[in-house]
Amino acid sequence: MNQTYYDGGVPIIPASSNVFMTIASIAASLLSFYSLLIWLRIVLTWIRIPGQLQENPLAALLGKIVDPYLTWFRGISSLKRSKLDLTPLVALAVLSVVQSMLRLYGSYGRLTIGMVFALVLQTLWSYLISPVFWFLIVLLGIRLFFCYKRSPQTISYITMLDSMIGGVLNWVQNLFYPKKAINDRQLITTSLIFFIACYIGSSLLLRFMIGFFTNLGF
Repeated sequence: MNQTYYDGGVPIIPASSNVFMTIASIAASLLSFYSLLIWLRIVLTWIRIPGQLQENPLAALLGKIVDPYLTWFRGISSLKRSKLDLTPLVALAVLSVVQSMLRLYGSYGRLTIGMVFALVLQTLWSYLISPVFWFLIVLLGIRLFFCYKRSPQTISYITMLDSMIGGVLNWVQNLFYPKKAINDRQLITTSLIFFIACYIGSSLLLRFMIGFFTNLGF
């Protein structure tokens, strides 16, 4: 069993623990580099040169490295909505949690259950919850702008936006204006204020929960 000795009140970490901490730090760095490769793969799939029939050679090379890992998450149908695919974000979030755990252990030589919960919450917020909030807020802001600048040229944009956030608007209407007819300007304004308030409230709640879990002794 490893023992921790003290020199003038300062804990001395055993040599065996130092080895594991070094390995954890190296593994965290490798995962950070792997996450960067995934981001490059995602960006390169968005870039299409006109007239190019074959896949970018760099993208193909990165695909051989990162696609086997991303494939683990592509079977989760709930993460796919029309043209929106959240599986790469979930894959990156999982890597981020593991990487953060390794980095913490590599720095302090210990990892508690509370720290793990705090890391999971922070990662979920950074990779999923916060981006979804901002996505909705931006789309609602654009939609509200078109309410004041409605013209024949903007009808197609309004239709496209409504196809993306129509379900959210219906949910807000049923929540605040059940069985009541209101104009789209009032509904979108209410939705925008509601989601901004939810974002601020969720951010404050997250800070409290992260602080609580981090200070747990186990």
